[in-house]
Amino acid sequence: MVAFPATMFGSIMVILQNLPTTFGFDKVIPKGVNTFLTDFLGPVSNATMSITALFIVFGIAYQLAGHYHQQKIFAGAIALSSFIMLLPIGNDSKLGAFIPISKLGAQGMFVGIIVAIISTEIYCKISAANITIKMPSSVPPMIAESFIAIIPGAAPLLFFNIIRYAFTFTKWGNAVDFVYEILQQPLMGLGSTLPAVLIAVAATQIFWWFGIHGTLLVNSIIDPIMGALAIQNYEAYKAGATHLPHIINTTFMGVFVNQGMQLGCAIVFAFFLAKSVRMKKTMKMVFAPAIFNVSEPMTYGLPIVLNPILFVPWVLAPLVSTTISYFAIAIGLVPRPIGATVVWTTPIFLAGWLGTGSIAGAILQLVDVVVMTLIWIPFLKAMDREWVQEELKPTPDDLTE
Repeated sequence: MVAFPATMFGSIMVILQNLPTTFGFDKVIPKGVNTFLTDFLGPVSNATMSITALFIVFGIAYQLAGHYHQQKIFAGAIALSSFIMLLPIGNDSKLGAFIPISKLGAQGMFVGIIVAIISTEIYCKISAANITIKMPSSVPPMIAESFIAIIPGAAPLLFFNIIRYAFTFTKWGNAVDFVYEILQQPLMGLGSTLPAVLIAVAATQIFWWFGIHGTLLVNSIIDPIMGALAIQNYEAYKAGATHLPHIINTTFMGVFVNQGMQLGCAIVFAFFLAKSVRMKKTMKMVFAPAIFNVSEPMTYGLPIVLNPILFVPWVLAPLVSTTISYFAIAIGLVPRPIGATVVWTTPIFLAGWLGTGSIAGAILQLVDVVVMTLIWIPFLKAMDREWVQEELKPTPDDLTE
C-alpha cells in the first residue's frame, strides 16, 4: 500500500498519454495533443509506475521489520541499498553511469522481493541479538539509534556485495538478469495461462465458502507474478505498443474476474424477483456496498459461507466471467489490460475503462455481470422460495391466538 497513491496517479497519467483514436475520437482530439501529453506526463509515469520494484523493496522491509519490532525506516533503507547494489550499471558518454529504469520495474520485482526479505531478516536477527554499537546515555536517542543500526545494517550490505561480485563471473553479469531469466520468466509464463488463473479463482472462491479469506490467501501467492505481468503491459502501453504482451495480469484479475457480481444480483432481486421479505431486505442491504465491490454484506448476509445451495454459483460464476473475458480479449474484441492500478472499489464500467483504456472494457464488464447474474438467479430463487415458506409458517404467537 505504500506505493498506492503514486501508482494510482501514475496509472491515470498513462491513460491520458494514450487518448483513444477509434470510434471517431481522432477527429475530436486536435493533432499533436497525444504527443504533447506524452512529453508532458511521461516523467510522471516513469517516476511512479516504472519504479514499482523500489516501492516493493522498501514496503516489504518496512513491514517485516515492524513485525520483529525493529527500526522500520533503517530496515527499509538498508534493503533499498542492498537491492540497488545488485542492479546492473550502464555507462553513457553524456549521462555517465546510470541504472536502466526497466530494472526498477517488472524485471526487478522478484529480486526486490527476495532482497527485501533476506536483508531485513539479517538486519532484525543481528539487532535482536544486541550486536550493536552502544552509545553513552548522554547521547540523544535519535543519534544513538542511528549508531545502533550500523552493524545490523552493514551485515546485509556486505552479504549482497559478495553476491553482486560473484555474479560478475557468470554469463548473466548480475543477479537481476539471472533471477529474471531462471525464475521470473518461467513463473510469469505459467501464471499468464488461463488454466492457472482458473485454478487460482476457484481456490479463492472455495476458501471463501469455507469462511477463509481466500483473496488474501491466494493473492499472497500470485500477486508477485501478476504484478510483474501488469508492469510489462504498462511499459509496452507507455511506449505506444499496439499489442501488449499479456492478457492476464493484476488489472485483469481485479477488473474482469467477478467484479459486479453482487451488484447484478442485488438489482435483480431487490427490485424485481425477490418474493420473501428477507431476500428483499438482504439484497437492498447488499446494493449500495456492491456499487463499490464490497462483497461482505452478500457473503455473510445470505450467507454464502458453508451454504450448500450457493456453492455452485459462488464458484462457477467467476470462472465463467474469467473465461469469457479471456477469450474476448484474446480474439481482439477488447484491448489487453494496460497494467494500470485500478482500485478494487472502483465502480463497474469505470474500472473496465481504466483497466483497458477503452470503452470496450466497460462493455465487457456489462456482459460479465449479465452472465454471472443469470447463473445466480436459479439458486437465489431456490433460497427465496425457502424463505417464503419460512415466513408463511405460523409463529407461536399465531398459534396461541
